[in-house]
Amino acid sequence: MRPLRFLLVFLTAAIASRPAAAQQARVSPHETFSAVLGDRHSGNRVTVVYGRPYSKDPKTGEIRKIWGGLVPYGEAYRLGADEATLFVTEKPIVFPDATLPAGAYTLYLVPSDTGATKLAFSSNVGKWGTPVDETHDVTRVDMERSALAAPVDQLTLSIDKGADGNGTLRVRWETTEFSLLLRAPAPRVDFPQASPASTLRQRVGVTDVEVVYSRPSARGRTMLGGLNPYGEVWRTGANSATRISFSTPVTFQGAAVAAGSYELFTIPGKDTWTVILQKASGQWGAYAYDPKKDVLRVTATPVALAQPLETFQITFGDLRDDSATLNLEWEAVRVPVKLGFNVVDTIVPQINAVMAGSGTKPYLQSALFYLDHDLDLAKAKGWIDAEIAAHPDQFYYYYHKARLLAKMGDKPGALEAARKSIDLASKATGPEKDEYIRLNEALIARLK
Repeated sequence: MRPLRFLLVFLTAAIASRPAAAQQARVSPHETFSAVLGDRHSGNRVTVVYGRPYSKDPKTGEIRKIWGGLVPYGEAYRLGADEATLFVTEKPIVFPDATLPAGAYTLYLVPSDTGATKLAFSSNVGKWGTPVDETHDVTRVDMERSALAAPVDQLTLSIDKGADGNGTLRVRWETTEFSLLLRAPAPRVDFPQASPASTLRQRVGVTDVEVVYSRPSARGRTMLGGLNPYGEVWRTGANSATRISFSTPVTFQGAAVAAGSYELFTIPGKDTWTVILQKASGQWGAYAYDPKKDVLRVTATPVALAQPLETFQITFGDLRDDSATLNLEWEAVRVPVKLGFNVVDTIVPQINAVMAGSGTKPYLQSALFYLDHDLDLAKAKGWIDAEIAAHPDQFYYYYHKARLLAKMGDKPGALEAARKSIDLASKATGPEKDEYIRLNEALIARLK
Protein backbone atom coordinates (compact mmCIF):
# COMPACT_ATOMS: atom_id res chain seq x y z
CA MET A 1 0.00 0.00 0.00
CA ARG A 2 1.33 3.46 -0.91
CA PRO A 3 2.20 5.69 2.07
CA LEU A 4 -0.51 8.28 1.36
CA ARG A 5 -3.18 5.61 1.07
CA PHE A 6 -1.88 3.96 4.26
CA LEU A 7 -2.26 7.29 6.05
CA LEU A 8 -5.75 7.97 4.73
CA VAL A 9 -6.98 4.51 5.70
CA PHE A 10 -5.88 4.97 9.29
CA LEU A 11 -7.26 8.50 9.55
CA THR A 12 -10.61 7.52 8.04
CA ALA A 13 -10.98 4.46 10.29
CA ALA A 14 -10.11 6.42 13.41
CA ILE A 15 -12.38 9.37 12.69
CA ALA A 16 -15.28 7.17 11.58
CA SER A 17 -15.14 5.25 14.84
CA ARG A 18 -15.74 8.40 16.90
CA PRO A 19 -19.30 8.90 18.12
CA ALA A 20 -21.30 11.35 15.99
CA ALA A 21 -22.47 13.21 19.08
CA ALA A 22 -18.86 13.71 20.16
CA GLN A 23 -17.92 15.23 16.81
CA GLN A 24 -20.70 17.79 17.16
CA ALA A 25 -19.69 18.93 20.64
CA ARG A 26 -16.28 20.43 19.88
CA VAL A 27 -15.45 23.60 21.78
CA SER A 28 -11.85 24.15 20.60
CA PRO A 29 -10.26 24.65 17.17
CA HIS A 30 -8.76 21.54 15.60
CA GLU A 31 -5.59 21.17 13.59
CA THR A 32 -3.96 18.50 11.43
CA PHE A 33 -0.26 18.68 10.67
CA SER A 34 2.38 16.30 9.37
CA ALA A 35 6.10 16.04 8.85
CA VAL A 36 8.34 13.64 6.94
CA LEU A 37 11.25 12.18 8.86
CA GLY A 38 14.26 11.39 6.67
CA ASP A 39 14.22 11.82 2.90
CA ARG A 40 11.06 13.50 1.63
CA HIS A 41 10.55 10.82 -1.04
CA SER A 42 11.22 7.66 0.96
CA GLY A 43 11.00 8.91 4.54
CA ASN A 44 8.39 8.39 7.23
CA ARG A 45 5.37 10.67 7.25
CA VAL A 46 4.00 11.38 10.72
CA THR A 47 0.60 13.05 11.11
CA VAL A 48 -1.09 14.47 14.21
CA VAL A 49 -4.76 15.47 14.59
CA TYR A 50 -5.68 17.32 17.80
CA GLY A 51 -7.91 19.94 19.41
CA ARG A 52 -6.26 23.21 20.56
CA PRO A 53 -7.69 24.62 23.80
CA TYR A 54 -6.81 28.13 25.04
CA SER A 55 -5.54 29.27 28.39
CA LYS A 56 -8.63 31.48 28.60
CA ASP A 57 -11.81 29.81 29.82
CA PRO A 58 -14.14 29.70 26.75
CA LYS A 59 -17.14 30.65 28.92
CA THR A 60 -15.75 33.32 31.26
CA GLY A 61 -12.60 34.52 29.51
CA GLU A 62 -10.66 33.97 32.71
CA ILE A 63 -6.99 33.01 32.37
CA ARG A 64 -6.60 29.49 33.73
CA LYS A 65 -3.58 27.84 35.28
CA ILE A 66 -2.68 24.98 32.94
CA TRP A 67 0.06 22.69 34.32
CA GLY A 68 -0.86 21.63 37.84
CA GLY A 69 -4.28 23.27 37.45
CA LEU A 70 -6.48 22.52 34.44
CA VAL A 71 -4.03 19.69 33.69
CA PRO A 72 -3.19 18.05 37.05
CA TYR A 73 0.23 16.53 37.56
CA GLY A 74 0.32 12.75 37.70
CA GLU A 75 -2.96 12.29 35.78
CA ALA A 76 -3.59 11.29 32.16
CA TYR A 77 -4.34 14.23 29.87
CA ARG A 78 -5.76 13.89 26.35
CA LEU A 79 -3.12 16.30 25.05
CA GLY A 80 -5.71 18.43 23.36
CA ALA A 81 -9.45 19.04 23.47
CA ASP A 82 -12.58 17.12 22.53
CA GLU A 83 -11.51 13.86 20.80
CA ALA A 84 -8.35 12.18 21.99
CA THR A 85 -5.32 13.26 19.98
CA LEU A 86 -4.55 11.02 16.98
CA PHE A 87 -0.96 10.16 15.99
CA VAL A 88 -0.28 8.28 12.74
CA THR A 89 3.12 7.01 11.61
CA GLU A 90 3.61 5.21 8.29
CA LYS A 91 6.82 3.52 9.45
CA PRO A 92 8.34 2.55 12.82
CA ILE A 93 9.74 5.34 14.98
CA VAL A 94 12.72 4.88 17.28
CA PHE A 95 12.76 6.58 20.67
CA PRO A 96 15.75 6.58 23.04
CA ASP A 97 14.39 3.54 24.92
CA ALA A 98 11.66 2.08 22.70
CA THR A 99 10.48 1.54 19.13
CA LEU A 100 6.93 2.37 18.03
CA PRO A 101 5.56 0.18 15.19
CA ALA A 102 3.86 1.78 12.22
CA GLY A 103 0.18 2.48 12.83
CA ALA A 104 -2.42 4.83 14.31
CA TYR A 105 -2.34 5.70 18.00
CA THR A 106 -3.97 7.93 20.59
CA LEU A 107 -1.54 10.30 22.27
CA TYR A 108 -1.95 11.27 25.89
CA LEU A 109 0.33 12.87 28.42
CA VAL A 110 1.01 12.17 32.09
CA PRO A 111 2.76 15.37 33.22
CA SER A 112 5.00 15.51 36.28
CA ASP A 113 6.24 18.49 38.26
CA THR A 114 9.14 16.63 39.88
CA GLY A 115 9.89 13.53 37.78
CA ALA A 116 9.73 12.47 34.15
CA THR A 117 6.69 13.49 32.12
CA LYS A 118 5.38 10.48 30.16
CA LEU A 119 3.98 10.50 26.64
CA ALA A 120 1.79 7.46 26.02
CA PHE A 121 0.96 5.89 22.65
CA SER A 122 -2.30 3.92 22.98
CA SER A 123 -3.91 1.56 20.47
CA ASN A 124 -7.34 2.62 21.79
CA VAL A 125 -8.03 5.11 18.96
CA GLY A 126 -11.16 7.05 18.03
CA LYS A 127 -12.25 7.83 21.60
CA TRP A 128 -13.62 11.02 23.15
CA GLY A 129 -11.57 12.57 25.90
CA THR A 130 -8.75 10.90 27.75
CA PRO A 131 -8.24 7.11 27.45
CA VAL A 132 -7.27 5.96 30.92
CA ASP A 133 -7.14 2.23 30.24
CA GLU A 134 -3.39 1.62 30.36
CA THR A 135 -3.80 -1.94 29.05
CA HIS A 136 -4.00 -0.43 25.54
CA ASP A 137 -0.68 1.40 25.88
CA VAL A 138 1.79 0.27 23.24
CA THR A 139 4.63 2.24 24.83
CA ARG A 140 5.34 5.15 27.16
CA VAL A 141 8.37 7.39 26.74
CA ASP A 142 9.95 10.18 28.76
CA MET A 143 9.73 13.77 27.51
CA GLU A 144 12.24 16.53 28.17
CA ARG A 145 10.83 19.54 30.02
CA SER A 146 12.01 23.12 29.57
CA ALA A 147 10.78 26.68 30.21
CA LEU A 148 9.60 29.00 27.46
CA ALA A 149 10.82 32.57 27.24
CA ALA A 150 7.30 33.82 26.43
CA PRO A 151 3.94 32.26 27.32
CA VAL A 152 1.93 30.35 24.69
CA ASP A 153 -1.81 31.05 25.01
CA GLN A 154 -3.02 28.04 22.99
CA LEU A 155 -1.90 24.41 23.21
CA THR A 156 0.51 23.88 20.32
CA LEU A 157 1.91 20.60 19.03
CA SER A 158 4.55 20.56 16.32
CA ILE A 159 7.25 18.39 14.79
CA ASP A 160 10.45 20.29 14.01
CA LYS A 161 12.71 18.55 11.55
CA GLY A 162 16.49 18.73 11.99
CA ALA A 163 19.25 18.74 9.41
CA ASP A 164 19.88 15.04 10.11
CA GLY A 165 16.34 14.13 9.03
CA ASN A 166 15.17 13.34 12.55
CA GLY A 167 12.33 15.28 14.15
CA THR A 168 11.40 16.65 17.56
CA LEU A 169 7.83 16.46 18.75
CA ARG A 170 7.14 19.58 20.85
CA VAL A 171 4.25 20.30 23.20
CA ARG A 172 4.00 23.99 24.13
CA TRP A 173 1.49 25.66 26.42
CA GLU A 174 1.65 28.34 29.05
CA THR A 175 5.37 28.76 29.84
CA THR A 176 6.34 25.06 29.52
CA GLU A 177 7.61 22.95 26.65
CA PHE A 178 7.83 19.14 26.56
CA SER A 179 9.90 17.61 23.76
CA LEU A 180 10.68 14.15 22.37
CA LEU A 181 13.17 13.10 19.68
CA LEU A 182 11.67 11.06 16.82
CA ARG A 183 14.08 8.98 14.76
CA ALA A 184 13.62 6.60 11.85
CA PRO A 185 15.20 3.13 12.24
CA ALA A 186 18.78 3.03 11.01
CA PRO A 187 19.12 1.70 7.44
CA ARG A 188 20.10 -1.93 7.22
CA VAL A 189 20.69 -4.56 4.59
CA ASP A 190 18.48 -7.63 4.83
CA PHE A 191 21.00 -10.22 3.62
CA PRO A 192 19.75 -13.69 2.68
CA GLN A 193 20.39 -16.41 5.24
CA ALA A 194 22.78 -19.20 4.42
CA SER A 195 20.43 -21.58 6.25
CA PRO A 196 16.91 -20.11 6.01
CA ALA A 197 14.60 -20.46 8.99
CA SER A 198 11.52 -22.62 8.56
CA THR A 199 8.41 -23.30 10.66
CA LEU A 200 6.45 -26.50 10.04
CA ARG A 201 3.00 -26.93 11.57
CA GLN A 202 0.93 -30.08 11.37
CA ARG A 203 -2.29 -31.10 13.11
CA VAL A 204 -2.56 -34.82 13.77
CA GLY A 205 -5.88 -35.94 15.16
CA VAL A 206 -6.48 -33.29 17.81
CA THR A 207 -2.79 -32.53 18.46
CA ASP A 208 -0.88 -29.58 17.05
CA VAL A 209 2.78 -30.30 16.28
CA GLU A 210 5.20 -27.50 15.40
CA VAL A 211 8.81 -27.72 14.28
CA VAL A 212 11.02 -24.61 14.11
CA TYR A 213 14.42 -25.13 12.49
CA SER A 214 16.96 -23.74 10.03
CA ARG A 215 17.71 -25.54 6.76
CA PRO A 216 21.38 -25.92 5.77
CA SER A 217 22.40 -26.89 2.24
CA ALA A 218 25.30 -29.15 1.24
CA ARG A 219 26.76 -26.84 -1.45
CA GLY A 220 29.16 -29.49 -2.66
CA ARG A 221 30.24 -30.49 0.84
CA THR A 222 29.93 -33.87 2.53
CA MET A 223 27.66 -33.24 5.50
CA LEU A 224 26.64 -36.50 7.18
CA GLY A 225 29.85 -38.20 8.17
CA GLY A 226 31.74 -35.04 7.14
CA LEU A 227 30.89 -31.63 8.58
CA ASN A 228 28.33 -33.43 10.73
CA PRO A 229 30.47 -36.37 11.91
CA TYR A 230 28.95 -39.71 12.69
CA GLY A 231 28.75 -40.38 16.40
CA GLU A 232 28.56 -36.70 17.42
CA VAL A 233 25.57 -34.69 18.63
CA TRP A 234 24.00 -32.53 15.91
CA ARG A 235 21.51 -29.68 16.33
CA THR A 236 19.39 -31.32 13.56
CA GLY A 237 19.52 -28.25 11.39
CA ALA A 238 21.52 -25.03 11.56
CA ASN A 239 21.82 -22.00 13.82
CA SER A 240 19.67 -22.45 16.95
CA ALA A 241 18.83 -25.97 18.07
CA THR A 242 15.75 -27.33 16.32
CA ARG A 243 12.59 -26.99 18.43
CA ILE A 244 9.58 -29.31 18.35
CA SER A 245 6.34 -28.71 20.27
CA PHE A 246 3.33 -30.93 21.06
CA SER A 247 0.00 -29.59 22.29
CA THR A 248 -0.93 -32.93 23.92
CA PRO A 249 1.02 -35.89 25.28
CA VAL A 250 2.45 -38.12 22.52
CA THR A 251 4.62 -41.15 22.04
CA PHE A 252 7.93 -40.56 20.31
CA GLN A 253 9.24 -43.73 18.71
CA GLY A 254 7.18 -45.55 21.33
CA ALA A 255 8.40 -43.52 24.35
CA ALA A 256 5.93 -41.33 26.26
CA VAL A 257 6.46 -37.57 25.99
CA ALA A 258 4.46 -34.92 27.85
CA ALA A 259 2.92 -31.96 26.03
CA GLY A 260 5.38 -29.10 25.72
CA SER A 261 8.29 -27.68 23.74
CA TYR A 262 11.55 -29.56 23.26
CA GLU A 263 14.86 -29.20 21.46
CA LEU A 264 15.55 -31.96 18.96
CA PHE A 265 19.11 -33.30 18.79
CA THR A 266 20.39 -36.28 16.86
CA ILE A 267 23.53 -38.42 16.72
CA PRO A 268 23.82 -39.55 13.10
CA GLY A 269 25.24 -42.97 12.30
CA LYS A 270 25.69 -45.02 9.16
CA ASP A 271 23.28 -47.71 10.32
CA THR A 272 21.44 -46.17 13.30
CA TRP A 273 20.58 -42.66 14.44
CA THR A 274 19.99 -41.63 18.04
CA VAL A 275 17.20 -39.06 18.36
CA ILE A 276 17.14 -36.95 21.52
CA LEU A 277 14.62 -34.60 23.13
CA GLN A 278 15.54 -31.99 25.73
CA LYS A 279 13.35 -29.34 27.30
CA ALA A 280 13.60 -26.20 25.14
CA SER A 281 16.15 -23.73 26.49
CA GLY A 282 16.85 -21.60 23.41
CA GLN A 283 20.44 -22.74 23.02
CA TRP A 284 22.53 -22.06 19.94
CA GLY A 285 23.68 -25.14 18.12
CA ALA A 286 24.67 -28.15 20.22
CA TYR A 287 27.69 -26.53 21.88
CA ALA A 288 26.05 -26.42 25.31
CA TYR A 289 24.38 -29.81 24.94
CA ASP A 290 24.35 -31.71 28.23
CA PRO A 291 23.23 -35.38 28.14
CA LYS A 292 22.10 -35.06 31.76
CA LYS A 293 19.24 -32.89 30.50
CA ASP A 294 17.90 -35.49 28.06
CA VAL A 295 14.17 -36.12 28.38
CA LEU A 296 14.49 -39.22 26.23
CA ARG A 297 16.71 -40.99 23.73
CA VAL A 298 15.40 -43.30 21.02
CA THR A 299 16.95 -44.95 17.99
CA ALA A 300 15.81 -44.82 14.37
CA THR A 301 16.98 -46.61 11.25
CA PRO A 302 17.88 -44.50 8.21
CA VAL A 303 16.32 -45.36 4.86
CA ALA A 304 18.05 -44.70 1.54
CA LEU A 305 16.54 -41.99 -0.67
CA ALA A 306 16.11 -42.55 -4.38
CA GLN A 307 17.40 -39.04 -5.07
CA PRO A 308 19.80 -37.10 -2.81
CA LEU A 309 18.60 -33.88 -1.17
CA GLU A 310 20.67 -30.72 -1.42
CA THR A 311 18.86 -29.02 1.50
CA PHE A 312 17.99 -30.56 4.85
CA GLN A 313 14.26 -30.90 5.45
CA ILE A 314 11.84 -32.14 8.09
CA THR A 315 8.48 -33.46 6.92
CA PHE A 316 5.42 -35.28 8.24
CA GLY A 317 4.02 -38.35 6.53
CA ASP A 318 1.72 -41.35 7.08
CA LEU A 319 -0.89 -39.12 8.75
CA ARG A 320 -3.61 -40.87 10.71
CA ASP A 321 -5.84 -39.70 13.56
CA ASP A 322 -3.55 -41.38 16.05
CA SER A 323 -0.15 -41.51 14.34
CA ALA A 324 2.27 -39.84 11.98
CA THR A 325 5.88 -40.14 10.87
CA LEU A 326 8.38 -37.38 11.50
CA ASN A 327 10.96 -37.58 8.69
CA LEU A 328 14.48 -36.15 8.93
CA GLU A 329 15.79 -36.02 5.36
CA TRP A 330 19.15 -34.98 3.99
CA GLU A 331 21.68 -36.07 1.42
CA ALA A 332 20.96 -39.73 0.69
CA VAL A 333 18.93 -40.76 3.77
CA ARG A 334 15.56 -40.37 5.43
CA VAL A 335 15.31 -41.01 9.15
CA PRO A 336 11.70 -41.87 10.14
CA VAL A 337 10.52 -41.31 13.71
CA LYS A 338 7.10 -42.68 14.63
CA LEU A 339 4.74 -40.36 16.53
CA GLY A 340 1.71 -41.71 18.39
CA PHE A 341 -1.34 -39.83 19.68
CA ASN A 342 -3.93 -41.23 22.10
CA VAL A 343 -6.86 -39.68 20.29
CA VAL A 344 -9.34 -42.27 21.56
CA ASP A 345 -8.83 -41.41 25.23
CA THR A 346 -9.23 -37.76 24.32
CA ILE A 347 -12.32 -37.95 22.11
CA VAL A 348 -14.43 -40.72 23.66
CA PRO A 349 -15.05 -38.87 26.97
CA GLN A 350 -16.05 -35.81 24.95
CA ILE A 351 -18.49 -37.88 22.88
CA ASN A 352 -19.98 -39.38 26.03
CA ALA A 353 -20.44 -35.97 27.61
CA VAL A 354 -22.14 -34.53 24.52
CA MET A 355 -24.40 -37.54 24.08
CA ALA A 356 -25.46 -37.30 27.74
CA GLY A 357 -26.33 -33.63 27.43
CA SER A 358 -29.10 -31.75 25.68
CA GLY A 359 -29.12 -30.18 22.26
CA THR A 360 -27.97 -31.41 18.87
CA LYS A 361 -25.98 -34.63 18.96
CA PRO A 362 -23.04 -35.38 16.58
CA TYR A 363 -24.39 -38.83 15.74
CA LEU A 364 -22.70 -39.28 12.37
CA GLN A 365 -19.27 -37.93 13.38
CA SER A 366 -19.29 -40.05 16.54
CA ALA A 367 -20.33 -43.18 14.63
CA LEU A 368 -17.54 -42.65 12.07
CA PHE A 369 -15.00 -42.11 14.82
CA TYR A 370 -16.03 -45.42 16.43
CA LEU A 371 -15.95 -47.11 13.02
CA ASP A 372 -12.49 -45.82 12.12
CA HIS A 373 -11.02 -46.75 15.53
CA ASP A 374 -12.64 -50.20 15.94
CA LEU A 375 -14.66 -49.20 18.99
CA ASP A 376 -18.21 -50.24 19.96
CA LEU A 377 -19.74 -50.84 16.52
CA ALA A 378 -23.20 -51.61 17.91
CA LYS A 379 -23.27 -48.20 19.58
CA ALA A 380 -22.05 -46.63 16.33
CA LYS A 381 -24.91 -48.31 14.43
CA GLY A 382 -27.42 -46.84 16.84
CA TRP A 383 -26.02 -43.37 16.22
CA ILE A 384 -26.14 -43.74 12.43
CA ASP A 385 -29.71 -45.01 12.64
CA ALA A 386 -30.61 -41.94 14.70
CA GLU A 387 -29.02 -39.68 12.08
CA ILE A 388 -30.89 -41.44 9.26
CA ALA A 389 -34.18 -41.18 11.17
CA ALA A 390 -33.70 -37.42 11.35
CA HIS A 391 -32.53 -37.11 7.71
CA PRO A 392 -33.97 -40.06 5.76
CA ASP A 393 -33.14 -38.63 2.33
CA GLN A 394 -29.38 -38.11 2.81
CA PHE A 395 -27.67 -40.67 0.59
CA TYR A 396 -24.23 -40.37 2.19
CA TYR A 397 -25.60 -41.48 5.57
CA TYR A 398 -26.65 -44.78 4.01
CA TYR A 399 -23.20 -45.19 2.47
CA HIS A 400 -21.54 -44.90 5.87
CA LYS A 401 -24.13 -47.27 7.34
CA ALA A 402 -23.16 -49.75 4.61
CA ARG A 403 -19.49 -49.42 5.58
CA LEU A 404 -20.35 -49.99 9.23
CA LEU A 405 -22.54 -53.03 8.58
CA ALA A 406 -19.84 -54.51 6.35
CA LYS A 407 -17.33 -54.18 9.16
CA MET A 408 -19.81 -55.80 11.58
CA GLY A 409 -20.09 -58.77 9.21
CA ASP A 410 -23.69 -58.03 8.16
CA LYS A 411 -23.20 -58.45 4.40
CA PRO A 412 -26.91 -58.46 3.40
CA GLY A 413 -27.54 -55.33 5.49
CA ALA A 414 -24.51 -53.60 4.00
CA LEU A 415 -25.65 -54.38 0.43
CA GLU A 416 -29.13 -53.09 1.17
CA ALA A 417 -27.80 -49.83 2.63
CA ALA A 418 -25.40 -49.32 -0.31
CA ARG A 419 -28.21 -49.82 -2.87
CA LYS A 420 -30.42 -47.41 -0.92
CA SER A 421 -27.61 -44.86 -1.04
CA ILE A 422 -27.26 -45.28 -4.84
CA ASP A 423 -31.04 -44.89 -5.30
CA LEU A 424 -31.11 -41.64 -3.31
CA ALA A 425 -27.93 -40.30 -4.90
CA SER A 426 -29.27 -40.88 -8.43
CA LYS A 427 -32.16 -38.50 -7.64
CA ALA A 428 -29.89 -35.81 -6.17
CA THR A 429 -28.00 -32.96 -7.77
CA GLY A 430 -24.55 -31.60 -7.03
CA PRO A 431 -20.96 -32.74 -7.48
CA GLU A 432 -21.09 -35.34 -4.70
CA LYS A 433 -23.84 -37.31 -6.51
CA ASP A 434 -21.53 -39.15 -8.91
CA GLU A 435 -18.85 -39.58 -6.27
CA TYR A 436 -21.14 -41.43 -3.88
CA ILE A 437 -22.54 -43.60 -6.64
CA ARG A 438 -18.96 -44.69 -7.43
CA LEU A 439 -18.17 -45.26 -3.74
CA ASN A 440 -21.23 -47.43 -3.24
CA GLU A 441 -20.63 -49.43 -6.42
CA ALA A 442 -17.05 -50.11 -5.28
CA LEU A 443 -18.32 -51.22 -1.85
CA ILE A 444 -20.88 -53.55 -3.43
CA ALA A 445 -18.19 -55.05 -5.67
CA ARG A 446 -16.02 -55.79 -2.62
CA LEU A 447 -18.93 -57.43 -0.79
CA LYS A 448 -19.84 -59.79 -3.65
